[in-house]
Amino acid sequence: MLPRSKTIYENCSVLDVSGNLLFRAGRKKLDWYLSRNLAHEIDETTIQLTFQNKGNGRSKEPFYLQDMRNICVVCNSSSSLTMHHVVPYQYRQNMPEAIKSHSSFDLLPVCIECHDRYERHASALKKHLAECFDAPFAGIGWIDRPDVGKAAKAAAALLSKNPRIPRTRLDDLGAIVQRVALDRANLFSDDTRQWIEACRRDVSEISANENLLHELCAMEVRVAGPDFRSHGEMVVDAVLRSQKNLPMCPACKEMVDGGIPAL
Repeated sequence: MLPRSKTIYENCSVLDVSGNLLFRAGRKKLDWYLSRNLAHEIDETTIQLTFQNKGNGRSKEPFYLQDMRNICVVCNSSSSLTMHHVVPYQYRQNMPEAIKSHSSFDLLPVCIECHDRYERHASALKKHLAECFDAPFAGIGWIDRPDVGKAAKAAAALLSKNPRIPRTRLDDLGAIVQRVALDRANLFSDDTRQWIEACRRDVSEISANENLLHELCAMEVRVAGPDFRSHGEMVVDAVLRSQKNLPMCPACKEMVDGGIPAL
């Protein structure tokens, strides 16, 4: 985890045509409005729109209008800051749009030391969630492709051009590559797939194509299947279903209700 090289909160202001504060933004957002002649500059950190905006922006939400301090929310340190997701992204991305959309309050500055300490506690909690909701970290619904893995190793050996590999072994490696290339041509790029089709009458040429070999080496042995479900998806779904009075352990119920579980 690396600290942010730029200031997290630039605390710039965007005003409407009447001079009311609409929302806070970074300098990049101000430049976007100015470059399109949609605003004029009041000072280095403030612009005023030149058109009548349709909505009220964040003018009714005090949290988004305040000056945000560039300090760690835990220890007040101003150095080595990172941006911390209060709700881990793996869960947040699976939440209803109304919850996850435009909720920058979910991001807070935390220094590296505090962030590392948090992650250790969070790991224990995530482990508990995985067990409580029967939601393994790796997810469920993976498809293993051992033939692709075997062919990838064969391709790597062929690419190494190791002079100590016997000719008979090279032939065996080439046959492994050829078999997977022919059986799984759909996994390759368009150009490589066309090459495979053109070589069906002389398959010995297939294993001589270095682009094909490189593509094989980069293929995943394990891929998400059509029924794949991630750990985060399963946990969020279980929490949403818990609102229908489905059973939950005391620690998870405390978390869902807004508390901090004592694990």
